[in-house]
Amino acid sequence: MSPTRRNQHIRKIGLLPGSLIYTGNKEGGNGFVQYVVYNEHDVQTIEKQDVNQLSEPTDKSKVNWIHFEALHHIESIQQIGKLFDIHELMLEDTLNVEHFPKVDFSEKHVFVTLKRLVITKENQVEQEHISFILGDHYLISFCEQKNEIFNMVRERIEKGIGKIRKKQADYLFYILLDAIVDQYFVVLEGIGKSIEETEDLLVSDPTENYIEEIHQIKKQLLFVRKYVIALREAILNIIGEEPEQFFESNYKYLHDVKDHLNHIFETVELYREDQKTLLELNSSNMSNNLNQVMKTLTIVATIFIPLTFIAGIYGMNFSNMPELNWRWGYFVILGIMVAAAAFMVWFMKKRKWF
Repeated sequence: MSPTRRNQHIRKIGLLPGSLIYTGNKEGGNGFVQYVVYNEHDVQTIEKQDVNQLSEPTDKSKVNWIHFEALHHIESIQQIGKLFDIHELMLEDTLNVEHFPKVDFSEKHVFVTLKRLVITKENQVEQEHISFILGDHYLISFCEQKNEIFNMVRERIEKGIGKIRKKQADYLFYILLDAIVDQYFVVLEGIGKSIEETEDLLVSDPTENYIEEIHQIKKQLLFVRKYVIALREAILNIIGEEPEQFFESNYKYLHDVKDHLNHIFETVELYREDQKTLLELNSSNMSNNLNQVMKTLTIVATIFIPLTFIAGIYGMNFSNMPELNWRWGYFVILGIMVAAAAFMVWFMKKRKWF
């Protein structure tokens, strides 16, 4: 957790439940909302709408999508909460970016908070806090900053692509949820690529220690895994609770999202096994490198054993050693030492010890 977020959490200590404190550090955007109203025959888009000018949608024949970008505008979020009679605990979880994915139910709303995961060019996995509040004929979405996924969905609405204009707000919720979950596959693809690249490095360059890269992969997999498990549990709760805000005909789409999350979870588990294999391969490489070093040192020491023995004998400096007074004694002893060393090298190569 960054120091900024840690300080934000400290500020929440001692406050009443439902106190609105933004715990993140992203302050892009402004206090405006994007407002999209549509049905099968008509669509109206308001790019920037002052939240104070927003009124509760009363035309139940249309879907009303209210999208809020930037969570640090607390007063605007409070105004939205009063306008749509949203429980303060839901708004509190909307601003708590450290909160795990979850679902809550009230008489009027279904509240879902989750994480959008993206992988950067540096192969770092980052998360963005996103929340949805689903009413009978409207959907309110909150995110920390401008999100291209929402722009893509809005474009589909404006152009009437697919059957989104023929469906209600619960189907819009599914479309946005499915787009976010689909990005999990992109993140996993990036992690899988990192695993393959690291494996190639371990094979092609076994002398290097790649424990840092392997540890980074492990952290990314655990990061994705915890959010996938929590989001899957939230979807299962919606399916099991059967809130009135969801039409029965649309539950098949939630089951589809659940299946995607199951597939993502299985892929994460598979990658975790691959990561453990990389760790074992790296440890094996390091052991082999150490063994090679020990082998080299042992060979050098073995070659010098007879040379040390000969040098030790003639280093005792006894007066009655005939070779000390022999004119060619020095050169003969050097020749014997060279021959002994050559014989040791030949013998070891013959035995294929190196």
